[in-house]
Parts: sequence; structure tokens; C-alpha cells
Amino acid sequence: MKILSEKLPTKIRVNNKIYDINYDFRTAIKTIECFEDEDLDYSEKIYITLQNIYKGAVFEDEDIKEAYQKAIKFLDLGKETNEKDDNQRPRIYSFSKDENYIFSGINSTHGINLQKEKDLHWWTFMSLFLDMGDNCFFSELIYYRKRKAEGKLTEYEKKKYNEIKDLVEIDNKPKINESKELFLQELRSGSRWFTGKESNSNRY
Repeated sequence: MKILSEKLPTKIRVNNKIYDINYDFRTAIKTIECFEDEDLDYSEKIYITLQNIYKGAVFEDEDIKEAYQKAIKFLDLGKETNEKDDNQRPRIYSFSKDENYIFSGINSTHGINLQKEKDLHWWTFMSLFLDMGDNCFFSELIYYRKRKAEGKLTEYEKKKYNEIKDLVEIDNKPKINESKELFLQELRSGSRWFTGKESNSNRY
């Protein structure tokens, strides 16, 4: 991520075609949340990722893999990552579980009310997210999750961890609601697919 020296990406090249993307932080978070959802299988997560990230696309079968990999690279701030390695790392935050504390942490640290941000780029959001102050509650949650994953909790920290257990432990299976159930039924029946246009510039 070269946020100081380069323009942030607003388009992605797939097989020499340029597509506009939804680069705002809300779309990225919704996409990442689908990977936390055990109700979705891998192919459904690929579909949702492509649908969310690309403003509209008609992908040939041979282009889907590249389109998905480029979308993941965008979500990973332009870095090449290995999904298997990511899956082996302990999770230390969840956008769905921690949203209130992420919101308040960015507000208290940077003085930014995310509700008022209409078009904040995902990479800009992550710069703020990764630089939240140690005095916000979200940073405390991260601390205890890291300590627990490393097996380094002191006796005092174990007591504190148990006091906030409902907040600090991450549930990988969010509750499904009626609108989501309907979406999954349509998705699995094949009634939703891609439509859209191509575009140019500000891409990677």
C-alpha cells in the first residue's frame, strides 16, 4: 500500500479488461464479513466477493479466478497473500462483532465519525484502523486476544479475560436473519449473476 506516493485504486484489470470497483470501506467490510460466515461455502464466498467488489462485470469462466484473486489483493491492501496462511492465523478481530468499538476507536483516536464519511476509500480506512490508540477499548480487546492465542495471559489477565469473555471471544458463526436467508436461497438457485460495464484508469 503506497498511500503517500500513489493514487488509491478505483479500478482493477482482469485479463486486460478494466473494471470499476466499489472501493469504499463499507463494501469491503461487508465482503470480509462473508468470510467469517460458516453458512457460506467457498464458491458462495467467491461469488459474493466478485459481486461486491466489482461495480458490474460479466466474467468468462476462465477469468473468474483472476478476478477473485485481484479482488482479494485489493482487500489485502495490494499485498500478495496466501489464503491458507491467513486461515491458519488466529483471528484477533471481527468487523461484525467489534463494529461498535472500531467505530468509537476511530472516532476517539482520529476524530472521524464514520457515519458522516460517504466515500472513504478502503485503504484510507485501514490506515486509520491500524493506527487506533492504545487507550480505546478495541485495542484492549486485541491485546487480550493476542495474549490468549500466544498462551501468555497472566493470572490477573485471565481474570480480566473471563470478565469480558462475551466481548473478547469471537464467534465464527453469526446468526442468520430472514433477508440473508432469502439472499442465500436466490444465490444457491442461480438466480443472481453479474451484469455491468467496463471502464478505464486509476487501476492496478
